[in-house]
Amino acid sequence: GPLVELFENEISKVAGSPAISVSSGTAALHCAYAAIGIEPGDEVITPPLTFIATQATAALMGAKIVFADIQEDTGNIDPKAVEAAITPRTKAIVAVDYAGHPADMDELRLIADKHSIYLIEDASHSLGSTYKGRPVGSLADLTTFSFFPTKNITTGEGGAVSSPKPELLAKAKSFSRQG
Repeated sequence: GPLVELFENEISKVAGSPAISVSSGTAALHCAYAAIGIEPGDEVITPPLTFIATQATAALMGAKIVFADIQEDTGNIDPKAVEAAITPRTKAIVAVDYAGHPADMDELRLIADKHSIYLIEDASHSLGSTYKGRPVGSLADLTTFSFFPTKNITTGEGGAVSSPKPELLAKAKSFSRQG
């Protein structure tokens, strides 16, 4: 109802991009993968240091999970390891903002653009954070959030997806509504 629309508008303001709400952070990841058209055989590069939903929702759609190592100082995915892991089957890079610290999104954006692959940011712990003065939620093709009780902002449960790309957000929304 109207409270959902109000909530989504408030998330959009904080995220710096339009957003939709969903039932959980896991559902947000599932919607993001559906929006980019993950299919069996596609590869998704993720860090190993994250909650299993980052990989499980992609694997549920048939993707092969490819782990890229993390940076010792931040716990975030290492762009050099990402670059080394890319193959012709790579469909997406998924950066996880470990402990609320945004990943090196500029470097990852350059890599994603160079290889014409999607960049997804799992920002479950970083709603309200910024990267070089820009809000988390406006940096990747799709950004996912979680409002589980262990997160920095909670609604008891729930999640959201934001994107600066209207066509991707429309696909995520369609999937989220039994698409």
